[in-house]
Amino acid sequence: MRTVRTLRTALVVVFAALLSLLVVGVTVAPSGETAGRTVRSTLDGEKVRITFPTGEARPKGLAIWFHGQGGNVNDRVDGPFLSALVRHGYALASSDFHLQSWGNEASTADTLALVEWAEEQAGVPVTLWVSGSMGGSISLNAMRFGAPVPPCWYGVKPAVSLTQMDRVPTARKYIAAAYGGEVPVERDPVRNTDGLPVDVRYRVVASPDDKWVPIDENGGAVASRLAARGAEVTYFLAHGAHNDPSHWDATDLVNFANACAGDEGVVVKSDRASG
Repeated sequence: MRTVRTLRTALVVVFAALLSLLVVGVTVAPSGETAGRTVRSTLDGEKVRITFPTGEARPKGLAIWFHGQGGNVNDRVDGPFLSALVRHGYALASSDFHLQSWGNEASTADTLALVEWAEEQAGVPVTLWVSGSMGGSISLNAMRFGAPVPPCWYGVKPAVSLTQMDRVPTARKYIAAAYGGEVPVERDPVRNTDGLPVDVRYRVVASPDDKWVPIDENGGAVASRLAARGAEVTYFLAHGAHNDPSHWDATDLVNFANACAGDEGVVVKSDRASG
């Protein structure tokens, strides 16, 4: 009798284990659709990831995220600002970008590798690049040094005047480390706007109250010079200091992405606006 009970107990344990594997393997969203998944990998030593929207259909588009100083492959990706793109049908990819790289050669190589990998994973071409602070330098330098140019670029408080970063805590130290000393002239985005493509749609998010990354020396300078060359450039004016949450407006981001994807009639009226 004891042997029978032991056998039954073992069968129950095995069945429960198999059931748990099935539950883990197939995650279902509240709507009944397959929930979005995240694929992680490593490219040339740098961690990368891509998150897919809910459902089985191909993503509407693909966004590449360039993190700021102190960030990494996961920075803000799962927060309300960037995950708004995923909720609205976009795949979202990111990289470590050699961490505090400030747009150096290594970060450009990272961008090329990430774009190729992410497009293979998503099965769709890049729709837009989204950058935050230091990520503005990484992304703009990548455009100038061989990365496939995206249709659109969305820069949140872009820190792109690399010789004028004294107000940003620890920035001078990280910039010197990234470049092994002085920043080469050709790697300072604000001094090389003539090398940026004018067929990209640019949107700059910045605050006139930002003392760390002054708008007139960074995003505003790049925007005005690009506009003078005929590029399509628009603004979203935030308020407050560099870390003010008004910079992270998810509704504005999704509407810009939809316009870039050709869904200009799809206007998102409200989304969580910080993150």
